[in-house]
Amino acid sequence: MTTFKALSSVRRNLWFRIDRYLADLEKRASQPGRREGDHLLRAMDHLEAGTYDEGERDMMWAEVATRQPDASEPHPTASPQDLRKRFAAIAEAE
Repeated sequence: MTTFKALSSVRRNLWFRIDRYLADLEKRASQPGRREGDHLLRAMDHLEAGTYDEGERDMMWAEVATRQPDASEPHPTASPQDLRKRFAAIAEAE
């Protein structure tokens, strides 16, 4: 029982972290950078796969990626709208 509660709390933390980051990204009204988008997409993959620690790590890297020299280079496929749709699809699947 304790393991289940711990897993659900770790999952919830990653869920809220991704949700907050997407909200901030939508407020910026700009396309995420290449590295930022890659890490954000990976974090969603980890959320879906249940590998929450790796998802947290990728969220940390997504947050740091905005400070990298190539941060202005937009991600080719990860618009804020597409990321939000993908996040909503993960929610519907559960």
